[in-house]
Amino acid sequence: PLPGQHQAVNCGLALAMLDKLKTQGYELDDEKSMRGLGKVSMIGRMEIISPDPRILVDTAHNAASIKALIHAIGQHVPYDSMVVIFGCNGDKDVRGMLNELQYGADKVIFTRSNSPKAVYPQDLADMYTEICGKMCQTSLSLRESVEIAKSAVCKEDLICITGSFYLVGQAKNQLSSN
Repeated sequence: PLPGQHQAVNCGLALAMLDKLKTQGYELDDEKSMRGLGKVSMIGRMEIISPDPRILVDTAHNAASIKALIHAIGQHVPYDSMVVIFGCNGDKDVRGMLNELQYGADKVIFTRSNSPKAVYPQDLADMYTEICGKMCQTSLSLRESVEIAKSAVCKEDLICITGSFYLVGQAKNQLSSN
C-alpha cells in the first residue's frame, strides 16, 4: 500500500521477520498478517494534504530518503512540473540532500521550520547554487513559501514539502487550519 521501491523492500523485511518469528515458535495467522500489512499507512510519507493545488508532504531527511522520494514521486504521482519547498536541520547531510534534490525539482523554494536546528534558507540556497548551478528562491516562513509555490503552479503541477519532520509537521498544522 505504500508507494516506492524502498517501501517494497521494507515490506519484504517485515514478511521475513514474520517468517523468522514462526521458526522460533510464535503462532502467527498469515491472513491477519497480510491484512495488517495491507492497511499500513504512514503519516507524512508521500502524503497528499491538499488536492488543489496538489501538495504532497514527505519527511525525507537524509540524502537516501530524498533520492527515494524523488524516484517514488516520478513513479506514482503524475505531474507536469514540481515545486519543492525544502528546509532541513543543520545536523543532517545537507549537501547530500541538496545534491539529490536537483534531480527532481523544477523549482526550489528554501525555507526553515521553527526548529532551532534549522538551516537558514539563504545558506541552503547558496549551497544549492554551488552544487548544481540552478536558480532557487528563499523565504523565512513556510506560510510565505507555500504562497510563492501556489502562485507558480497550475492544476497539473505538484508542490512537495520535504526535508525534515519539523517542516512537514508545521506544514500539516498550517495547511489543515486553512
